[in-house]
Order: sequence, then C-alpha cells, then structure tokens
Amino acid sequence: DGEVAMADKGRILLAWCDNGTVDGKFAEGIIYTMIGGHLPIVSASRVQGNQIGRQRQTLFEYWYDQTDIEWILWVDSDIVLNHDAITKVWDAANIALRPAVAGTYFISKENEQALMQPYPALFNAKDGDPYTMQYVHPLAFNEVIKVDYAGYGFFLMHRSVAKKMREVHGNRSFFMETSDGDDDKFIGEDIRFFMMMKKAGIPLHAHTGAVVQHMKRFSFDAEFYRLYWVNQLRAELAQEEKAGE
Repeated sequence: DGEVAMADKGRILLAWCDNGTVDGKFAEGIIYTMIGGHLPIVSASRVQGNQIGRQRQTLFEYWYDQTDIEWILWVDSDIVLNHDAITKVWDAANIALRPAVAGTYFISKENEQALMQPYPALFNAKDGDPYTMQYVHPLAFNEVIKVDYAGYGFFLMHRSVAKKMREVHGNRSFFMETSDGDDDKFIGEDIRFFMMMKKAGIPLHAHTGAVVQHMKRFSFDAEFYRLYWVNQLRAELAQEEKAGE
C-alpha cells in the first residue's frame, strides 16, 4: 500500500546548477540518492555556468515546460544529500497543503573566520518588512514549520507552485537578484523566488529534521586548535569527575 501511495504522489526530477566542477562528497550524495534510494526520482538535470540566477531559471523552465514530471528537488552543488533527509522532505510534502517544502542546512556570514557561527538557512520577515529577515533561531528540531523564506540548496516543490506563479507573475524571471520595487535593493536569487512565491499565495514549509551537510571553507588555525582541545579536555575531566562520584 505504501508503494502504491508513493507512486500516486508523483515523480521527482533531481536538479542542480554548478560551474563545471563539483566536490566528491556532492557527487557521492547524488549517486547514492539515485541508485540506493526508494523515492520516485526518475531523472536528473543540471545547468552549468557562472550566473546562478540565469541557471536556475533555465532549469526551472526546462522542468516545467519540457517535462511532465510532477516534482522537482533542487540541490546546490555544495550540499551532501542523504536518504533520511530526502525521505523526510518527501513525506512532509503534500500537493494540496504543502506543495513547497525546504530541508534544513546551516550557513554563516563568517565563512573566513576561525570558528563560523552557524544559523539555519530558514528565515522570517521581521516586523512585516519583507527585506528585513531574521533567522529561524533557535531551531526546534524534527518539526515541520511554516517559514517566509529559505535557502534554495535543498528544496522540493510541485508543478502546481510553478503554475500558480506563472499565473500571477507571467513569464518574468523568478530568480533576479534585485527587489521587485522601485528601490532596486539587492537580494539573493533564492530569496527573490520565495518572495514571489509568497506574493502568489503559496505557503512555504520547512522540515527541521531533514538536515543535510553544507560544505564551506573552514580555517584550521591555532585558535580553532586551542578551542577544540580545551573543550575536549574539559569534557574528559567532567567525565572523570562523574566516574569518581
């Protein structure tokens, strides 16, 4: 019965954009997802280039205009997929109630620092201002929650989302990196997409238990060395004190 229900839910196109070179861990996640999973992923597609907004739009148009595949699962080329996370996003998705579901990964504004400060790539508009966003933090794990915006690095959506956005916004690009108003503010192409999705009346949900790795540069220096081993020592001492009680 479960297999029949899964088949009735539709098929998935796995899609990503890259600049021609990807990390081995990303490739590993893609391969294991394609050959070892149980979800109805029937095809994969990528667009190569260096203009992410244009790449996403090209891939979006290919999926919606040239295929009849019901769902598209977007993944960034610095994300490492795993079966548990994909399954949770897929199980949470519902054509009528949750046609757009993001998974969870972590980002930092301090990618070059010795110890990056992590926040989930999930956001809400602050005080009703769509251009002032706040992180969904602290994060409640393993829940399906409603959010205003998310990163585009791990995101599943149904064709009905694209249909509604076309009806509301026409054939405009959904992935511009500027605001929709006269102020011409710079915003990320993923946030722009979710702003337009919200204007079309489509809810965005996120599964906080569907967590994937996000690969970023990290500096192994003396500060990190000290921080790591000092805390390691503290943990060992605490364990010894507990054992001696």
